[in-house]
Amino acid sequence: MLRKLLGGLALASAFLPFTLGYPSAAGYGNGSSGPRQFDLTLTWEKISPVGVSRDMVLINGQFPGPLLEINEGDEVWVNVHNKLPFNTTMHYHGIEMVDTPWSDGVPGLSQREILPGGSFLYKWKALQYGEYWYHSHHRGQIDDGQFGPLVIHPKKSRPTPFGLISQDKDTLTAIQNAVSKVQPLMLSDYRNIPSSESWDIEVAAQMEIPCYDSLLINGKGKIDCWSANKTASLLTAQQKQLLGAAGDKAFTAKSCLPKDAQAKIIAGNRPGINLSAIPAEIFDVCTPTKGSQTVIDVKKDDCSDKNGTWSAFEVVGAYSTLTTAFSIDELDLWVYAVDGEYITPQRVQAITVTNGDRYSFLVHLTAFKDYTIRHACTLPIQLISGQATLSYRSGDKHSAPANQTSKPYVSDAGVALNAGVVFFNQSVQKSYPPFPVAQKADQTVLLEIGNTETAYQWALNGTSQPMTLDTAKPILFAPQPNVMNNLTITTLNNTWVDIIFATVQVPQPSHPIHKHGNKMWLIGSGHGAWNWSSVEEAAKAMPQNFNFVDPPRRDGFSTVDAPRDPTWIAVRYHVTNPGAWMIHCHATTHLLGGMSMAIQDGIDHWPQVPSNYVNYNA
Repeated sequence: MLRKLLGGLALASAFLPFTLGYPSAAGYGNGSSGPRQFDLTLTWEKISPVGVSRDMVLINGQFPGPLLEINEGDEVWVNVHNKLPFNTTMHYHGIEMVDTPWSDGVPGLSQREILPGGSFLYKWKALQYGEYWYHSHHRGQIDDGQFGPLVIHPKKSRPTPFGLISQDKDTLTAIQNAVSKVQPLMLSDYRNIPSSESWDIEVAAQMEIPCYDSLLINGKGKIDCWSANKTASLLTAQQKQLLGAAGDKAFTAKSCLPKDAQAKIIAGNRPGINLSAIPAEIFDVCTPTKGSQTVIDVKKDDCSDKNGTWSAFEVVGAYSTLTTAFSIDELDLWVYAVDGEYITPQRVQAITVTNGDRYSFLVHLTAFKDYTIRHACTLPIQLISGQATLSYRSGDKHSAPANQTSKPYVSDAGVALNAGVVFFNQSVQKSYPPFPVAQKADQTVLLEIGNTETAYQWALNGTSQPMTLDTAKPILFAPQPNVMNNLTITTLNNTWVDIIFATVQVPQPSHPIHKHGNKMWLIGSGHGAWNWSSVEEAAKAMPQNFNFVDPPRRDGFSTVDAPRDPTWIAVRYHVTNPGAWMIHCHATTHLLGGMSMAIQDGIDHWPQVPSNYVNYNA
């Protein structure tokens, strides 16, 4: 039940740096003489990312879609042409769409769907910098491959944190050159069947089916069927406990928690669950493939200092469901930006990556060899990992390939292999330069998250968002000024809003919550029930659980895992970008199951929508 607890309602260069190793879309025009324009054509074709043919969405003939490279300050036009056999939209994840909320790409909130054979022109200005991604915001089409990377190169005048990594002039030059050539690493989980078929199985079974065939990096991977002995050797204490509680002895051939255990424990043994509706291929049959592997080639060049070569990467969590531990064997990761904004750099060996996350990092290569890039599932429901190769060479055409085997920091279960492995720590993430948060909020909203009628239906606040939202008249075109209910939050412009996400039902997994339209600060989190009327009141009772000085800031935060007891997180944001925005869990099946709400931000300064957007497909 939604409760309003506090009052409050009554010039960039035209030159785009060349990015190695990942195909870019052919942008035309530039930021100094006109908009930077892209055409994205969506088609439905059979491809074989892991060695098994299936229908997928291709963007300009490729999966994942091409890199969109932009300069800060550019006017951006993206014309999406839908040659798919079904409706779609395109969302630009993390782009705030200031003064252009009609280009946010959410059906039923900011636009009408793009019908088969139709096109839609998204127009916006690149007022931000950093690493982002674009993806479908229609049904489960992310699972079908409709996503790609997006990079906004910062203005030269923007302060950078690289002097905190090194003060050597040559090293700083090499780092800056590397960052200008940042390379995307799109991490995704993958099934051999289309998203529509997966959803039909979930509806028939009345439960989720979180068991995947492969983990991909930049659209490549393989199906790796581990032996029963290997799977058993990697089981964590939590996974063994889940097996014991369900009366099972082992994970399945796909190294998944068996479906009966999923039904009993994860789905809470709810009435109506029908395990016979789940084909054996989902959990119990594993057929290995040779597949393919992404290779990132790095050569000694202008990104080199006297000790080696710097290379920059952008990790994007394009996962449907899974969360992973990401690492590169033997290499430290200098994380310098999160969700597109600079932070005080953290030197780590591994990063936990979940749905929608972006992490930008540098590596310093000193030995010519091949390094394995890894991501391994850290959720208790499955043991699965995927790999790519970072190949560092001198640039001499006669140089022989290295044959050394690199040593991993993290196991195939996503567990650190020694006590010296450091994971990225969000709790000490600090904006660079500092980005202060208000000390008090004008409005507080409490959301009690969890399942609704069935084990596959979810809600942010007790009511599942119906799929009919996709075909409804967009809220942006017809706002309702006084609405505050289980599916809608309404705010006033230039106010500060606290949202408390309280996990009341247990057990319940962590949910990656993403807000469109602006970033949020994570000001507090904890275990136990939320029993306060405001953050201010809670902070007096337990000040150690809050940070109002330099809390982490990003466009998505995960709720606290709640295996036995309730948990909560508190986020704060500033209403400066009026429009209709979505806030939702970014796990695809949870979003499909209704875990979203509409936020009418700045209802008192509502934007005037151009008539061509209002009338599109009307």
